[in-house]
Amino acid sequence: MSHSITRLPNHNHRLQLSAPTTHADLHAERLHRKQRLAASYRLFAELGFEVGLAGHFTARDPIETDHYWINPLGVPFSQIRTSHLLRVNGQGQVVEGDGLLNTSALELHYELQKARPEVVGIAHLHGFHGRVWSSLGQLFQPITAESSAFVGEQVLFDRHALGSADRDLVAQAFVETFADNNLLVWQNHGLWTTGQTVESAAWRFILADDTARAHLLAYAAGQPRIPQVGEDSFDAAQRELFGWLNFLPLWDRIVQQQPDLLD
Repeated sequence: MSHSITRLPNHNHRLQLSAPTTHADLHAERLHRKQRLAASYRLFAELGFEVGLAGHFTARDPIETDHYWINPLGVPFSQIRTSHLLRVNGQGQVVEGDGLLNTSALELHYELQKARPEVVGIAHLHGFHGRVWSSLGQLFQPITAESSAFVGEQVLFDRHALGSADRDLVAQAFVETFADNNLLVWQNHGLWTTGQTVESAAWRFILADDTARAHLLAYAAGQPRIPQVGEDSFDAAQRELFGWLNFLPLWDRIVQQQPDLLD
């Protein structure tokens, strides 16, 4: 499936890029999201984000909008195909697809989708650097151009502060803490990212783990200089476009190299 980039007129004669649009045919949009989800798992495998059975990345279904697509438990990320994906309803039941379902975070994905109708992709993988960074209980600082992408849209979640709260209470606290941010650092556990497209959520997670690596190296070497970056200098729509655009070359490469993911 192709993507398009167009020029939009403006008074400053600067190049602008059109934001990603959904397909008018919702069945085509469903296939689009599933293919990008499968491609993301292949990319995550290459980046070493797979640790045993841990990790999950979901895409909201465009037809049954309270449902989402997820990988089947036990299938290696490097072998995920579009046809492997499972569609799960709000009760945590598989309504389409064959395979075992990872139930470890069903309520987190479902409740976050319900609270934020604009969100399509929700990613939580066990990338090494993100897990290590989360142990420090800190947010990212704009010490690099890349890390500045998270200024004003990141939050820290301390699950342990809730004590022995049940799953529903944890899910409620998780959603309330996440609020309208696109990056959540789950203390002592790892990173979560969201996006209004599968592509932007996937790219945010890749960038977040890379940013964690940069922070760990920089702080191990010394005390980085932190520039002043205003939160109002970043537009939410521009961030979404940035994430979507950065995913496109990864999509082109992985599909060319591993076309079986589209099966």
